[in-house]
Amino acid sequence: MGARKRSVLLRYLVYAKPYRWTIALVIAAGITKFTIPLIPAYIIRLIVDKIIHNAGGLSASARQGLLWQLSAWLVVSAVVGSVAVYVRGIATVKVASAMVFDLRRDLWRHLQRLSLGFHQSRPTGSILSRLMSDIGVSQQMINGGILNVCIDTVSGTVALAVLLSISWKLTLLVLAVLPVYAFLYHRINPRIRRASHAVQEQTSVMSGTAVERLAGIAVVQTFAQEPAESRNFSAQAAELKGRSVYRGRLNHTLSAASEFLVEIGAVLVWIVGAFLAIGGTMSAGQVVQFTAVASLLYLPIRRLSQINIVYQNSMAAIERVFTIFNVVPEVRNRPNALDRAPSLGGIEFGKVNFAYGDGPPVLKDLSFSVCPGERVAIVGESGAGKSTLVTLIPRLYDVTEGTIMIDGIDVRDYRLRRLRRSIGIVLQDTILFSGTVSENLRYGRKDATKAEIVEAAKAANAHEFIMNMLDGYETVIGERGLTLSGGQRQRISLARTILQNPRILILDEATSSLDSESENLINEALERAQVGRTCIIIAHRLSTVVGADRILVFRQGRLVEEGAHSKLLSAGGYYKYLFEQQFRPLQELMEQNRE
Repeated sequence: MGARKRSVLLRYLVYAKPYRWTIALVIAAGITKFTIPLIPAYIIRLIVDKIIHNAGGLSASARQGLLWQLSAWLVVSAVVGSVAVYVRGIATVKVASAMVFDLRRDLWRHLQRLSLGFHQSRPTGSILSRLMSDIGVSQQMINGGILNVCIDTVSGTVALAVLLSISWKLTLLVLAVLPVYAFLYHRINPRIRRASHAVQEQTSVMSGTAVERLAGIAVVQTFAQEPAESRNFSAQAAELKGRSVYRGRLNHTLSAASEFLVEIGAVLVWIVGAFLAIGGTMSAGQVVQFTAVASLLYLPIRRLSQINIVYQNSMAAIERVFTIFNVVPEVRNRPNALDRAPSLGGIEFGKVNFAYGDGPPVLKDLSFSVCPGERVAIVGESGAGKSTLVTLIPRLYDVTEGTIMIDGIDVRDYRLRRLRRSIGIVLQDTILFSGTVSENLRYGRKDATKAEIVEAAKAANAHEFIMNMLDGYETVIGERGLTLSGGQRQRISLARTILQNPRILILDEATSSLDSESENLINEALERAQVGRTCIIIAHRLSTVVGADRILVFRQGRLVEEGAHSKLLSAGGYYKYLFEQQFRPLQELMEQNRE
């Protein structure tokens, strides 16, 4: 095993440490289960030699009495073996389930901490495959791998000692098959490992495709691409089938080889043992006992191929899981970060530069300030960096260069939770979750009362349509809120933000995709929501920002103009160009109608 694999395995085994006593019970029960047959093997030897062949010269009544005693011991060993099987099974399930829970919980927490850039650069299905499928597979490392190795090692050693005590010659014959198995294992095992990795990777690819296409099923159906998507998925499924069949062929080749060697070994033991019994070197009972105990020694050999399959599959899954654990969050709390939220809401950008990874700069040498309670609009063409800018304020990304200050303190010096709870964001693409309206509204404030929820809904012009729903605030709205109209989703999103009571409110194209009636309702609610808060409004439609205290004009990642609407128009710069581009078609149409 390579150093990297050992490191990954040790990290995984840390999750077994809290359950070490339960694991010890599993091993003890397993050893009992696999060594208890030594007793029936010895009893059968006595029955053959002392009762059937009467090697001790006992009377018939004495032999019958001995048979009853031995039969009682057979029953006792059967009971003990059954209890051991039960205890081992229950304890194994407990350990495996607990480890899966702990590992899945920790991975989920880690995923929550990873930066937005991580999630946007990886398919959701691939991440889910690790969280659900890979962790599920990994539990076999304990109950089907490591525990069985421990049990087989002890029981195999005990069986070997018993075999040596009966006949060292036959024992050497039994062990003669091991070098052949070791050779086959050495040749086939690396291929099984590579095949297991290939299966896990293809499973991840399929999960990513399925999640992405199902999330966009409306687009698929609108463009009538169901046949193409079916062909694509079938091709990926065929690739997975091919890889799985190849892995299965390798696994069963090793299993068949081990089974053949074990059977050949057993045949040789019977033949040689019979010759030894004929020659008087061994008794018939000893030969019977030896073959029974030899089967206990061969059992670990039989299982070794299965344990190897479990190990390779589990290690492939574990490595993929810890690949995610190895990702360090790009955005995280600094040491001694302030455990308090901004109280005023003043924002200052100082020579900020930002780029996504190794890509070109998106924001360049950006400096401006927003006073507490001020309402500032940010405008510019698509790709100017407007939406990127607002992701930097709550530290969804960190600046590449420069600083962003809130209330005179670098945002990186606030604890993330405190900083983000003071900032409310209403996006164009509203995200709601499966559950009731009430649960969605409480998402940012779990302790909100019913009265506070209703008040926030009224402020967002959402209370009336919510009360007209079947179960009011307890109506289940389904995944992503798709049972609601766009305007309804947007108003619930705004109510959720109002309930959070943020000091800074960011509106990112919050009304751009709505009809006029919904837009009017939202704008009315937004006017109320902005009172007493620092507001940053990102808008493509300039008609929605004319009432802002100040307008910042962006072009290719730079701030090129700023001022009030009338001032910017009279300046005759880039803002006037954008304004004319939007309203010229309407003016021309009105002039044509007048003519």
